[in-house]
Amino acid sequence: METERLIFIKDRDKRLFSRGILAKKLRLLGIPSSTGYEISNQIHSDLSKLEEDTIEKVKLDDIVFDILESNYNKECADKYILVEKWKASNMPLWILIAGAIGVGKSTLAQKIAGDLGIQHVIGTDVVRDILRKILSVEVMPELHSPSYSAYKTLRPIYSSRFEEVILGFENHSKYVNLGVEAVLSRASTESVSIVIEGEHLLPALFDESILSQPNVLYMTISVPDPLLHKENLSSQYTKEKDVLISHFNDIRKIHDHIVSETRIRKLPIVETSRDLNPLDTVRKLVVDKIVSMVTTKS
Repeated sequence: METERLIFIKDRDKRLFSRGILAKKLRLLGIPSSTGYEISNQIHSDLSKLEEDTIEKVKLDDIVFDILESNYNKECADKYILVEKWKASNMPLWILIAGAIGVGKSTLAQKIAGDLGIQHVIGTDVVRDILRKILSVEVMPELHSPSYSAYKTLRPIYSSRFEEVILGFENHSKYVNLGVEAVLSRASTESVSIVIEGEHLLPALFDESILSQPNVLYMTISVPDPLLHKENLSSQYTKEKDVLISHFNDIRKIHDHIVSETRIRKLPIVETSRDLNPLDTVRKLVVDKIVSMVTTKS
């Protein structure tokens, strides 16, 4: 049995060419996994015919570009090159994924971070838990309640003037957002890419200068179908499932509020349905942001 030839890529270091990794990069561009593996196999076969067992990264990118241009279009090929340029640069990308409990934010955050090789992924629940250790329930009672029932800590004067669930949610979230801004400040100092997900990322609570930065991509995940949203809660949570379902109407109010605030500011909304995979939309938004960052920098 013939041993498969190993091909190495020479860039800043020397590493083994992986068809799986290349297919993963192509999937980020919207190319189906099966097609991506076909292209990767074709490239590996072509490289195996070369005399040398090492290829420069720039030359490999040229080969991928030519194949993408021939099999897809020049736009797809150009995006591949620009994403690779971003990965080789020190340009940090901050992805903020907002949405109510149960819309699938955490899953999307982990997958898109994996696609991009971003190591820093933080949920706002972690930020909230840290703040709870610092600020006691006596000092900040709304922070120690779930977002959907934080309104119960409000003073009675608020109830007659505002939608209490939303007011409680915003009071709960504004303190968490201060922690998120501190995380972003540290990410700026260290010039690292980061993905932050959570229900507390209400756009109205951010300093406008943050969301307007060219390296920041904010999006909200929406589940327009309430029944699907409730099913997601049941499938994603175990210990908390019964409690969350009993508060579903309030969670749904928060869902609609986040979506409304996002729409008002004309920021991206990614919808989930039984027939629509939101990851494809998220990937497109991310690639478009990277393309914009790299072309502007150039």
